[in-house]
Amino acid sequence: MSGTSPALAVIIIPVFNRMRVTLACLDRLAWCAIDPAWKIVVVDDGSTDGTGAAVRQKHPHVEIVKGTGHLYWTGAIVRGMRRAMEMGVTEIVWLNDDTGPDEPSLRRIVDHVRHNPSHILASCALINGHPSATCSLGRRPVLPVGDELAPADVLAGYQVAFSATVMRDIGLPDAGRWPHYAGDSSYTRQARRAGFQLFVDGGSRIELCDPAIETGIAQTFWRGEIPFALRIQRTFFAKNSRFRFASRWHLDCLSRGLAAAMVVFPARCIVWLFRILMHRNSQLPSPMKQPTNLPQS
Repeated sequence: MSGTSPALAVIIIPVFNRMRVTLACLDRLAWCAIDPAWKIVVVDDGSTDGTGAAVRQKHPHVEIVKGTGHLYWTGAIVRGMRRAMEMGVTEIVWLNDDTGPDEPSLRRIVDHVRHNPSHILASCALINGHPSATCSLGRRPVLPVGDELAPADVLAGYQVAFSATVMRDIGLPDAGRWPHYAGDSSYTRQARRAGFQLFVDGGSRIELCDPAIETGIAQTFWRGEIPFALRIQRTFFAKNSRFRFASRWHLDCLSRGLAAAMVVFPARCIVWLFRILMHRNSQLPSPMKQPTNLPQS
């Protein structure tokens, strides 16, 4: 950060067709309206439920960047980060709208990265008021003790703060490889490889208002009454699927290297196939048993 540049933290919130959820989140950020060092950029990716108009009416201080409906999470974040750079941002905050942000936590993580630009901080996620462990790529749960900073190898994008230095050094997230899922973990992993340090901050919190229950590959694949070809497309090729082949492959390459990815990725696919088939077989009706002792006529 230049010594002559005023501090400016920009909160980027991707939204799509969750008007009430979005407004509830922005209600908790109303203090930004009277603090010139904080701005909010909502990236509305083609909502059709009146989200944009409702935000403009209730929170006129919020800047709205419009999307086409094809940005998904990562694309919306990229669009917001570009706008933040045009505004002269010094610190970025990623924030999901289905959360309950509070002012002290936001100020804490932004103040920390402002004084430690080599750090990237995620607030500790709360589910029903209880801290939730964040799993790293190594599947080791990361849960801070007290107000400590717990080191991590990737960060989830519920509420993450970092210096504009990160963007200058590594660029923007790759929405082509990770259009939705893994957009946050891939970018923070890339930053870590570039020398930045990742932490989950136990002294700041972010409440997950409606935590999604992630279903397994088999439940996802067999969900709904749709043709088999559409099941394959929806599960393995749709941009907003967490089982998307391309995203998983690129994340394996980023986190493990090409040689290891060539072993891990096909092994995972075999496990997925096995789970899909086993789940399907368990749902099939059992054949009717034939009576073994028929009464004599």
